[in-house]
Amino acid sequence: MIFTLTLNPCLDRYLYIDELIPEDTIRVYRIEDYAAGKGINVSRVIKEIGGNSIAICPLGGNNGNQIQFLLDNERVLYSAIRIEKETRMNIIIQTLKGQYRMSLPGAPLTSLEYDLIIDMLKAITRKKDTLVVSGSLPEGLSPSVYFDIVKLCNDMGLRVYVDTDGDNLKEAVKAHPFGIKPNLFELSRLLGRDLKKDEVPSAAKEISEKYGINDVLVTLGKDGAIVYVDKKTYKIDPIEVKVKSAVGAGDSFLAGFVYKRDESVEEALKWAVASSSASVMNEGTTLCKIKDVVNLLDKATVKRI
Repeated sequence: MIFTLTLNPCLDRYLYIDELIPEDTIRVYRIEDYAAGKGINVSRVIKEIGGNSIAICPLGGNNGNQIQFLLDNERVLYSAIRIEKETRMNIIIQTLKGQYRMSLPGAPLTSLEYDLIIDMLKAITRKKDTLVVSGSLPEGLSPSVYFDIVKLCNDMGLRVYVDTDGDNLKEAVKAHPFGIKPNLFELSRLLGRDLKKDEVPSAAKEISEKYGINDVLVTLGKDGAIVYVDKKTYKIDPIEVKVKSAVGAGDSFLAGFVYKRDESVEEALKWAVASSSASVMNEGTTLCKIKDVVNLLDKATVKRI
């Protein structure tokens, strides 16, 4: 079974308007809510492309209730730890000319709530399961939490993938996760130097060897991806599609990969790039649709380099 852990989930609320005009009444003609947070996105995509995944996350207040309703509507399995404070919200204002994103502050987890999350993780996962732990941390939690979670899961015999940034990622790699999925900028911050795209293959190998990480998946946006898996380097060419929103593309890549990881690396990478490309074809945080993923699979190109 594939599990995801999202410690800092949020409700994404999209407000669609024609134009943002100062000091005038703006008519919102459409509102869309999405269950968001990187791990939750991974679980949503895995469900959409034919698998099952259980999303572990803390949820509170009306926003938490709405996230549960949305996950139920998508038939995504989840294990929610109810918390005292309101789950945070992102407000995205979409105009005809562009997008404005506002991230509202979230409340810290209590020590009891965090302990309950860890207890849930221990209770429902089993040896050889896969866990994707990703995203930011709520206020008050130290980056060392990522180290602790990866170490715990390794001790339990789980296959752990991490998708986060900055100090969180720097702490996580010290505990030797099975895989990580940085983009170019996140990989640069992890290494402490600016990387050019032609340096990614050697940088991915460097990270793998330094921290004992088997799968290093580096997404490059419109330039596809470079991965270092099982001590081999692969280049994944981008699939040309009409881009409506890049939100969740990296999460979709990781979801497609872990979903097919036990088949073959090449097959997993094809599903990864097809899922990612299908995701950008949709507005907001809709993510990919299975019909689009299937249609794009034949266009996926994976090369050993």
